[in-house]
Amino acid sequence: MQQSYLSVVLITLNAERTLPRTLASVANWADEIVLVDSGSTDATLDIAHSYGCRVLHRSFDGFGTQKQFAVDQATHDWVLLLDADETPDEALKGSIMDVLRQRPDPQQGFCLPRSLVFMGQLLRHGGEQNRPVLRLFNRQHAHISPALVHESVVTTGPVTVLQGTLWHDSYGSLHEYITKMNQYTSLNARQMGGRQRKQGALEVSVRFGFKFVKVYLLKGSFRDGLPGFVWAFFSAVYPVLKYTKLYEATQKKTKKEWMSGSKRLSVSGF
Repeated sequence: MQQSYLSVVLITLNAERTLPRTLASVANWADEIVLVDSGSTDATLDIAHSYGCRVLHRSFDGFGTQKQFAVDQATHDWVLLLDADETPDEALKGSIMDVLRQRPDPQQGFCLPRSLVFMGQLLRHGGEQNRPVLRLFNRQHAHISPALVHESVVTTGPVTVLQGTLWHDSYGSLHEYITKMNQYTSLNARQMGGRQRKQGALEVSVRFGFKFVKVYLLKGSFRDGLPGFVWAFFSAVYPVLKYTKLYEATQKKTKKEWMSGSKRLSVSGF
């Protein structure tokens, strides 16, 4: 029995640091690689073409919609959705190939155990080790949530966790991490705007303390040495930035509305 065909799908923007490793890990067993780029200015496109990717271009308007567009361009129904900094190991490749050989139920989804590499070290604690992420699915029975950031694959069928590891080497340096955190918190604040009230200093500080204790102590990130401490610290800083940016945006909106109201009053003669 012939196995199901597989499309590997990615979105990219200036991913030259990690893309060669990611593409090399799937190039010899994927039936096609679809890559949607949003304006790379580094060697990303050259790398993609060298691995035979089908490259498309689309302006970025959010991670959820960008990834859904990419999935819609796939030729085959079974899709492996990867980020440009994720690499399946040999065990995970074998698990994926076994699934496809069995021609699974189209409504079924499959999670890949993902582990984070941070500051050049695999984090074995803190909740970032073997975290299951739904990435292998039939596109006729699943979709990507339309979130600006922290999107997810949504399926109504049963979900199975595969064996192996999806290595997540997302941050080449602290500078790169902070740049991404700035981008993600801005998108997150924008996503929350209009449907969540702003939070005060006490609430934000409590969130910071709770998150740090949860990751560093309760989940054992302290066992990962300095990288574990830095990861726990920035994990706690993330919600502070997110809610502060939401507060800042709300203040600007309030000021703009106040100024607009003042002008109307002035014109009316009051």
